[in-house]
Amino acid sequence: MSRSRPSASERDNEQISIGQLAAETGVSSRTIRYYEELGILPEPSRSPGGTRKYGPEYRFYVEGAVALKELGFSLDEIKLVGRLALNRPMTASQQEKAEIAIRDKTEALEHKVAVLGRLRSILREREDGEELSRDGEPFAAMLARELPSTTDGRDTEDETV
Repeated sequence: MSRSRPSASERDNEQISIGQLAAETGVSSRTIRYYEELGILPEPSRSPGGTRKYGPEYRFYVEGAVALKELGFSLDEIKLVGRLALNRPMTASQQEKAEIAIRDKTEALEHKVAVLGRLRSILREREDGEELSRDGEPFAAMLARELPSTTDGRDTEDETV
């Protein structure tokens, strides 16, 4: 007897193991457990034998955390932003910290996009036969004007060329 494919609603209700979730999201089982310990991921349900079981929403949670990490958010910030995004209860201080982190990362990303746009313009100028200098200003100096500078005295990765 052949087994029929589960319907979309049946798949949505399926519970998967930590190993399956790890394989589907490209992170390790250890990372998933660590994210649970930190409160980035909600506590999953458990089988009668105590095995973690994850619903389909956990893929979204893990992928969201990974995306935020790739954007430069710290694990503490990911926890706060996740709570904000999922409309979970937060103190006013937590909400403010999440909003500041989002604003800071957005501003940094917008600056990087501006730098990349300037680089694209410079390359187009070169493709059009123009020299990579203006009024005697070398390429490096033109680019340096576009790189971020610190106002608080800290060094950042973005400043190294």
